[in-house]
Amino acid sequence: MPIQSKYSSQKIESILDQVMDVLHDNDVSVDLSLMILGNSITHVINSQVPTAQRQAISDKFVKALSASINTKDK
Repeated sequence: MPIQSKYSSQKIESILDQVMDVLHDNDVSVDLSLMILGNSITHVINSQVPTAQRQAISDKFVKALSASINTKDK
């Protein structure tokens, strides 16, 4: 059964496009992009998630990220 998001695909794609445009417009390398996005995730977790839940949230995020990575060439 697919997971139902409370956010529309259109909203997610729109925000993602904006973030990717900023990275592209600044000619950001892959490693710097990952550092920036990682720091953003850390900031969101540390500033918006209660301390007692941070480790569980980060573990779930890592698991979801790993599951979403395409490991086969297209």
